[in-house]
Formats: sequence, C-alpha cells, structure tokens
Amino acid sequence: MNKSAQVSLHIPPKMWSEFRDSMLKSRMLNEEVIGFLFCQRHQVFKNKIRYIPKTWVVPSSDCYEHQSTNGLVLKQHFHSYLLENHLLEGLDVVHIHTHAGQGIPDFSYIDDRYESEYARFIASGFPKKPRLISGVFDEDLQSCQFRMWDRKGKKIESVKFCHSLFDVSENRDMMNNTDLMFARQKIFGEANQKQLNQLKVALIGCGGIGSIFAELLGRLGVKNWVLIDPDKLETVNLNRMPGATQEMVEQQWHKVYYVKHLIKRIYREGSCVKTIPTSIESELAKQEIATCDLIVVATDNHLSRKTAQELALEYMRPLVCLGTHIDVKPDNTPRMYCRITVPPLGGGWCLMCGNIINLQLAALESAPSDIHQMAAGAGYLEGVNDPAVFWLNSICASTGVGVIHGMVSGFLNVDSGIDWIYEFPGSDWRKTNIEYFRTDDCYFCC
Repeated sequence: MNKSAQVSLHIPPKMWSEFRDSMLKSRMLNEEVIGFLFCQRHQVFKNKIRYIPKTWVVPSSDCYEHQSTNGLVLKQHFHSYLLENHLLEGLDVVHIHTHAGQGIPDFSYIDDRYESEYARFIASGFPKKPRLISGVFDEDLQSCQFRMWDRKGKKIESVKFCHSLFDVSENRDMMNNTDLMFARQKIFGEANQKQLNQLKVALIGCGGIGSIFAELLGRLGVKNWVLIDPDKLETVNLNRMPGATQEMVEQQWHKVYYVKHLIKRIYREGSCVKTIPTSIESELAKQEIATCDLIVVATDNHLSRKTAQELALEYMRPLVCLGTHIDVKPDNTPRMYCRITVPPLGGGWCLMCGNIINLQLAALESAPSDIHQMAAGAGYLEGVNDPAVFWLNSICASTGVGVIHGMVSGFLNVDSGIDWIYEFPGSDWRKTNIEYFRTDDCYFCC
C-alpha cells in the first residue's frame, strides 16, 4: 500500500443511522459490542482509495461466546458463516467495536494483537485476499478512530470516516461573504451548508433541464462544477433556458459557457466551474468526471446516459438522471412526464435495468454517420427532437435538486435507489417499485 494514500470510509447517512442504532441496542450494561461492514473498494486515483459499504451486520447477544466490558468473542460457527457469505464475494471487511467511556478512544494492546492476526487470517484464508479496516468507538458511538491493516498484519494506515457519500472536509470554513446568502437555510445546519459549498458536481447536458438544474443547485450552495455538453445555443432553445438571449445565439455560445455564466452570476468569487464543450465519450470528460463527488445526467440521448451510468459504476459515484417526455393522445390531449432516477451506489440495479436506457438506440447513436442515416431512413431513429416546455423541465430540475439536498443532508434515503415519475395533467407522483428493477444477470451492474 502506498504510504501517502488517502483512505476514506464513506457510509451513507441512513445506513450509518441504522447501523449505529443497532449497535447501541445490542449493548447491555456497558458491555463491548462489535459490528461488521462489508465494503467495496474503489481506487479513485493512485493515492486515493474509497470504501463504500454494500451491507452490514451487528451480531445479537446469542452470537457471542463471551461478552463483557473487557472484551468479547464471537461463536466460531457464526463468525465463519459471516465471513464466508461476504468475503468470498470480493468485499473487504470493516470491523467496528466499542470501548467503555466517552471521548476519542484509543486502540488497546489487545486490539493491536487481535487485529494483526485477523488481517493475516482473512488475507490468507480467502482467494481475493480481503483487507481489514478496524474502527474503535466510545460507548455512545460518537467519537472514533479508524485504521487499515496491510495483508501481513504489520503496517497500518489512517482512515478518514465520513457520514456521507461525498468527499468533503469538515474543517474548511465557509466564505464570509456567502454567510448572509444562505441565512435562510440555517435550519438544515451549518455542516450541511459546508457540504453543499464543497460538493463537486459533474453535469452532463446543459440544455433545457440541465441549465435550470444548475441555476437551482447553484443557489442552494453548490459552487464546484464540471460542465459537459458539445452543443451550442440555438434560437429553438430560448423558450426554456433562463437568461439565454438571442445575442448569445448569434455569438454561438456553447451551452457549457452559458451555464457557467449562470453560476458566475450567483458567485462573483469562490466558485470553480470547468467547461468541457465535448461529448461525455471524450477522455477529457471522463477524467474530469472521475474527480467529482456526484454525476448528474440531463441529456436527451441514450448513449450519454449509458456512458454516465458506466462511469458512475466504475468510479462509485452517486448518479442522478433527469428527463422529461411529452406526447399527445389520439383525442389530442397531451401527456407530460418528468422522471428522476437515482440508481443505488455500486450496483443492484441501474438505468439499463430500469429501461431508462435503450441499448439498441445507444448503439445506433454511437454508429458512424452513414449507419445513422440508414437507421433513420428505416424508421429506427426519429428525425424530430422531442417536444419540451420550460415549466415541465423546471419540475424535473427542481425535484432533482431536492433529491440531492436530501442525499447530502441525510433526510432522504437513496441507499436502495429511487425512481420517481410525475404525470401531468393528472398531477400524479408515482414511485416505481424498484424491486422490479433488481436483476442478478445485468451485464453492467452485477
């Protein structure tokens, strides 16, 4: 392991709340308790590693051979069952236990000896050589320390613990000149505002939905952006892109520069907006997306959504997909929909599982121009862009911003993913039963 590597453990807020409550309930008379998190490892960069839990287990009292204020021992058959059912899947293990008292606890000599042996045991006993991360908490599970062991059980590396899916610093101060701007958001807490201020968002698609989304999320406090879109402003865009003008069209502004203009109008200083006027398939776009905390795709084609989903799975980043659709029934009554989808982090189901991406159309969109023309002539591709209106795009974009606000602050549980559809003129919100999306043989997420 690289000695200078930054290792972080990211536990989604809802999962951490449930795990912590289960740990506290299993403790009796100040006895020590343990819990296990089984995590997927992601090498973000050469010197940056993130761990995201896939599942967790807190043993009940009948799973212990011995349990007291001085230590504990699990029953061997339960411990073996636990490891064999998770470590064989290629996951790494986070072992968490408590010490009596309050305040930042220290690892004991017994912890050092036991964990060193445990790290060697799991590395030698399972084919994928899992790693051990250990954590020690005080009895109220408020203060903690985390460390990672090498596979020989000799060296340790400090691990940063985050109650969030996002890479944010708890110590960085907000800029003084923005304090007043967010005064009416104090109800959500100062830490929540700091997270929003530091969040780095990759926005793929800066058109009718993406531009409104950027304006709304920017005014919520997000200052750090990577904007990706190859298109330029056209007159047909002006009915649904706030602040866009005919002069911008005549000057052939790229949409990414227009959205950057929107964000810079909010923040005279302190924002960081990188513009990439190319498609998401470019290597530059993919490299920049890898540096972001969150991926948002607001495009009108299947290929870009497919690529965004693949990058989200590869880099273990939360993905939010935004889209609208308008058609007209035979009686000339319009049907209008907007859809907000957040697949679960790291797999379980994805945009392909939910039929949000048509792989046939994605393949045709990536084909050479002559193949593309043949497909269009045969009726496989429509020649007219989908209809769109500002207010429907606004519902979609604002709901997407609300979902992200909930993800950052922890008041919305997206651990299993969400798929929300709004229908007008019925004015119905529908929540898809995501259990139907789950599959064991998806080529992309399983």
